[in-house]
Amino acid sequence: MTRSLARLPKVELHLHLEGCLTPSEAVFLARRCPRAKAAGEIAPLYRHASFAEFLRHFGALLDLLRGPEDLVWLFRRTAARLRRQNVLHAEIRVSPSVWERHGLDPHACLKGLLEEAGRAPLSVLFVLDAVRQWDRSLLARDLDLALEHRRDGIRALGLGGDEKAAPAGLFRDLAAACRAARLPVLPHAGEVGGADEVVSALEVFEPPRVGHGIGAAEDPASLETVVRSGVHLEVCPTSNRRTGAVPRGRRHPLPDLWRSGARLSLNTDDPALFATTLNRELAWAAARAGWTLQDAARSQRLAARASLLPPGPRRDLEARLW
Repeated sequence: MTRSLARLPKVELHLHLEGCLTPSEAVFLARRCPRAKAAGEIAPLYRHASFAEFLRHFGALLDLLRGPEDLVWLFRRTAARLRRQNVLHAEIRVSPSVWERHGLDPHACLKGLLEEAGRAPLSVLFVLDAVRQWDRSLLARDLDLALEHRRDGIRALGLGGDEKAAPAGLFRDLAAACRAARLPVLPHAGEVGGADEVVSALEVFEPPRVGHGIGAAEDPASLETVVRSGVHLEVCPTSNRRTGAVPRGRRHPLPDLWRSGARLSLNTDDPALFATTLNRELAWAAARAGWTLQDAARSQRLAARASLLPPGPRRDLEARLW
């Protein structure tokens, strides 16, 4: 089964580029600093006791990036790792406001990544991920960036960060602006929030996809709403465990979501920070959720249908899957 899963053609829909920096890559970057961090200082940044601690570690690792060339370097290495897993298409989240907070020029970084994407060994599109709990002027700037580069490879605005601090209901103006511009919004919802937050995100944004969405499984009526809506859930099991979104001792809701008929696929979120790969996520589903190879293949077809590719390339992608 493991070998079959490794050979399975794949689609990844929820992947944060900044979360792809592996420990060895972090050590390599750290050694260039005037006060170089030792490997022993890097290792704790890959162990997270809570969602809040994960966010702090995410930021600390970004301090190792000195300019656009570092992000492009990370993108090249990430794309090569994805291709080795037989990923045919990836939709990668990037966060200009986070870059700026850590001393990077968001315009130069975005320009470098969009240019490099055309040379990647797989099909790549980008989701520009805004941080919901920060200054609203940054969110407006991120929307402008997404609209400016929508023909260059930015195909949606993401809304990440702390959904409890800034729930979906606060962003009706953003939803209206994106709807007017025909730019999809892909919010995180139901990661650390509950079923009500998932339903609220559906009502506010009318999104084609929701990041995580596992909170919907807490309430049968909410789960039925998700299924009826046809929204695609970007489920990230290892991430949920490592951030504490699904606490120790609690069963992950993937089996319930899958049995309900919800459209979903598995994703890695921040694979380096959670020590996972898409192959490992699928192997986990086989071992812990009873997925067969047919289930895994179906999830990839669902991911292809939920991609942001134009209709023709989307059909071509689906035709390449099992």
